[in-house]
Amino acid sequence: MEPGTTIQRGDSGMKCNEQVPVSNDVNRSRKPEGSVMDSPSQVLNVENGINDIDFDALRLPASEQIMVKRDLSIIPIRKTKKTEYFRKRPGSEWTIDLPLYEDEDGETYLVGPVCLGFLNDQGLVKRARIHTLIVHGSGVLLLSPVGLPDADGKHNSFNRSREEAYLKAETEWVRISANKALGGYDVWKPEVNLPEPDWPIPPTTLKEALSVAFKGRYINEPDHPIINRLKGRL
Repeated sequence: MEPGTTIQRGDSGMKCNEQVPVSNDVNRSRKPEGSVMDSPSQVLNVENGINDIDFDALRLPASEQIMVKRDLSIIPIRKTKKTEYFRKRPGSEWTIDLPLYEDEDGETYLVGPVCLGFLNDQGLVKRARIHTLIVHGSGVLLLSPVGLPDADGKHNSFNRSREEAYLKAETEWVRISANKALGGYDVWKPEVNLPEPDWPIPPTTLKEALSVAFKGRYINEPDHPIINRLKGRL
């Protein structure tokens, strides 16, 4: 580092853009003859700051992960990923059965009564149970739909397996991965004791969470872009 280099520091008593002198010991051979060397009082002891750090305040929790508070202006609607440990919010007030539509890009929409009949006739309505989940480590809150049995009572084996895994997640952290040979999901548990979930507030109710999750994704108008496309109007 050259003499007179500007060091950006956050220590109290020193401005972020304050120019501080740096030891010129490594550059003595380049000092012009007759120049005055910096006095010891001008040499910055860069190690002083490290002695003032409160390392206990920076200690990671027992899980060795940091729970991050997320902005709840967005709540994803999706399945859990096979790498995510999660918990399900217990209580029937955090679960609801709803009619859904999924487009070709995998985006999930809520279907309102005005368009339910048309989409149902097209075989495009998915009857699903919405569960409220939280992901360990990231603190992401999400709504996860699981398909319900059809009109004849037949239940997809993967949906039934996922429903059972979500039930386990009410009391313990789990992650799941699809097993095609099994026709369902393998359930994995962590090897360490993870802390209980810190459920974010808001939302304080499922209705509040649904309002955030389905904002801009509600099909209930006869001229909704999705309805227009299905009717060949676009």
